[in-house]
Amino acid sequence: MDLAKQYNDFAQKFSAIHDEGDNSNRDNRRVFYEHVDFVKPGMKLLDLACGDGLDLAYYKKLGAEIFGLDASDKLIEIAKKRNPGADIRVGVFEHIPFGDETFDVVLSKYAIQTSANMTPVFAEIHRVLKPGGIMMYLVTHPFRQYFEKKELRADYFEQKIVDSNIFNKSILIKEPSHTFNEYLDEFLFENFDVQFFKEYWDAGAEQIDGKKYPGYFILKAKKR
Repeated sequence: MDLAKQYNDFAQKFSAIHDEGDNSNRDNRRVFYEHVDFVKPGMKLLDLACGDGLDLAYYKKLGAEIFGLDASDKLIEIAKKRNPGADIRVGVFEHIPFGDETFDVVLSKYAIQTSANMTPVFAEIHRVLKPGGIMMYLVTHPFRQYFEKKELRADYFEQKIVDSNIFNKSILIKEPSHTFNEYLDEFLFENFDVQFFKEYWDAGAEQIDGKKYPGYFILKAKKR
């Protein structure tokens, strides 16, 4: 799965609609912002999968010194125009191109689930966070990915590439499925103190067979 190509192919369309209307990221963005009250002026903040930089602009208003990373160079172009002067780079979560103990905060929204293995991602976040730094991420809920397998005998534990139709099926995203075991792995509990966890329904996601189930969850943790 070529993550950069996937997002490059719909970068302009995604940027134009992802914060517009009821069936968008507007609701989950509002929810996520409610939980970033710990961000204070002067903090160094990294947004993993910063996309078109809309969230970075919000974090800058909170007074944070903003940094961004995304696999899509086309989305990075938009993000840099929206946030002139910010250090925004092309890269992947398994190899974050910043030094050890650089950031006070690492945030990520609908992003790290695109990696097949969570442990290297958590290890890199841990590496770039200062001691006592905060990681908070929002990811596609494993239940949603289970239903998105759309198989009569779907195996929750088998990792497969699933089709996620978003924004009234106007954009198709392919992502590897995950279990809660992967998001709550040994590395997380050995190296972070979990401070917050909650599941949410997502208006922007396709509802399979009319079922109502969580579309995403948010987890906040502090580096030991």
